[in-house]
Formats: sequence, C-alpha cells, structure tokens
Amino acid sequence: KSYQAHTPIKQANGIQLLNIPTLHAGFVPIASTSISYNNNWYLDNLKAIELAYSRAPFFSGHFGQISKILLKKYPNLADFNLTTIFWGLINLLSPAKFDSRNLNLEYLNQVLKSQKVFRLKLIKRAKDSILLKQKKPATANEKIVALCRELGITEDYCGGTGVAAYVDKGYFKKNGIKITVQDWHCREYPQRFSQMGFIPNLSIIDLLMNVSPSRAVKLLKE
Repeated sequence: KSYQAHTPIKQANGIQLLNIPTLHAGFVPIASTSISYNNNWYLDNLKAIELAYSRAPFFSGHFGQISKILLKKYPNLADFNLTTIFWGLINLLSPAKFDSRNLNLEYLNQVLKSQKVFRLKLIKRAKDSILLKQKKPATANEKIVALCRELGITEDYCGGTGVAAYVDKGYFKKNGIKITVQDWHCREYPQRFSQMGFIPNLSIIDLLMNVSPSRAVKLLKE
C-alpha cells in the first residue's frame, strides 16, 4: 500500500490509480519483488493514460515514450521504478535529447552534471556502497550516516515522515551532518477535467502532459 506499485493520474471522475501487480509474500525489498505479467495490466494502464490525456497539449510527445516503458518486461519492481524516475528527470532536464535507450543511471548523471536547474548533480545507488556491501547490522540512522561519510556529504535532505519515524537528529549532528526537511507543496498548474478542480500530488505524467518542460521545472523550483 504505497507509491511503489501504483501511481495516481487524473480522470474525468477524479483520481485513478495505475496499478502494477506484484508477486511477493510478506515484506520484501522492492529489488526482490517480481512484477506479475500474468495479465495485460500494462495495456490497461496505457488505455487509461490515453483516455485521461489524449487531448492534453503534450500528449503526443510523451505517450510513445511511456508505451515503450510499459511494454518492456522488468526483472523486479525496483528496476521498473528507476526507469520511470529516469524518464521523468530526463524529460524535465533534457527533453530535446530524449532517447528511450538512455533510461539508465549513467546517462542521467551526465544530464545532472551539466544542468544548472536543481542542486542535484549526481545519483549513486546505496547498494554500491562499500560500507553497505559489508552487510554489518546497522540501524537506519547508522546506514545513512555511513553513506554520507563515505561520499563526503554534510547534509541529509529528507522527508518529514522519515524524520518523525526514525531520524536521530543528535546522532546526525554528532557526525557533522545537517538535517534538512523537505517541505515542498504542489503548486497549481493547468489540468484536464477542470470540473473536478485542481488535484495536487499526481504522477509526473500529469504534469508533463499538461505543461512544457520549462514550465514544469519552474513549478518544481517554486
């Protein structure tokens, strides 16, 4: 019951969740969670996206890209999620050079390194950390601090729910790491189905279908 396996879009009657059926038992990491391909859920999702956004101003430029992503089979849920994140960021920062073959971390980091829009300049996967590969027992705070120290990071930019749930501010301060709580609120932008009013916090699909990349970047920076 999280955004790991579904994403909200806007339809004429309100929010619709695009769901991905998974094959797992109990609580397992998303990198170990397989996607079920026993039915044509990806075709259902494409039909839903087409129904919602076929008349949106930027539909034609994005629908083909999304189709390629959904029609591909992925070994696990994490790989699918990463591909969609790469799609969103590359469309925001380098839409003119978009190529579905470049939906990978290496290419995204090239884009991030050269862009001057956001503070983010480099993404690293925690699983590649030397310290975490040792697989020593550690709390969430210890793991995050270990990653920060390994990479020379002095600020942890995190969500409010994480801070409330487990972050030990004293431990971070002791290790010279500043805690910055993300407090971003969705700004209003043009959407389809105006009779439903503006609905915030939808999938980035909704944002990119309705406004240009440059305007989307401006909204995200505000």
